[in-house]
Amino acid sequence: MRLSLPSFLLFISSALFAQESMRMPPGSLVRQSLCKITNDNLDYPDVVELARNLPRDENSPAGIQFRRPIFASPEFMENWDFMVALYYPSWSDMVKRRIADGNSNRGKLPISCNSPVVVRNVAVNPGVSISDQTMMTTRQCSLNSGANMSGAYNFAVKMSQNWTEAGNSLLTQLWIPGAGGPLRNDFDFVYAQVGPTREVLLERLDMVRNGFRAVTNVPGPVSCDRPTLWSTWRIHNENQ
Repeated sequence: MRLSLPSFLLFISSALFAQESMRMPPGSLVRQSLCKITNDNLDYPDVVELARNLPRDENSPAGIQFRRPIFASPEFMENWDFMVALYYPSWSDMVKRRIADGNSNRGKLPISCNSPVVVRNVAVNPGVSISDQTMMTTRQCSLNSGANMSGAYNFAVKMSQNWTEAGNSLLTQLWIPGAGGPLRNDFDFVYAQVGPTREVLLERLDMVRNGFRAVTNVPGPVSCDRPTLWSTWRIHNENQ
């Protein structure tokens, strides 16, 4: 059997990580919506403060993050102000909480949001904790020919380990489409990296600018778009 050069390189890439292959964990769920502020007398920090002060109980999401774009696509910047991300441990937990919670907090924030999507959130290095306000990047990624999500996960784990050894550790996640959104996505997952602090994320961007590469001389199993840069704000965490 003869392999083309791209297929051969992908085979070599897979072989290099085979001995360290890890099973991709099930992850959690994140319900994401793009939102716009509807009250001209309020700005984003006002909405953040209102959201943090809303009443919550055992049926509230396990976590809530607001993400404001710094550098994003023109379409996003023209139509939306920020993203709302609601975290749940599982599908059954999300449905149970949302049915019990009903519309208790609907309409209490001056925002209008689009139809939500649900993504499977797979943590690559879950031990990294983040501050209440920090920065993150997201990139839409597609699997290369012959690759699968398990290979993409293991490649992300290897890159994360190499970054940590270089002295820079971020919270890294893979967002895999679960429900809602376009019937046919032009990407397979989103590669998200969250800085423990703003400074740590910016340090990584500068390390890349200066030529550091987490994995060299080995083609990755995925191809990714340019990153979107966000400011992310913790609204709620049931464990804190």
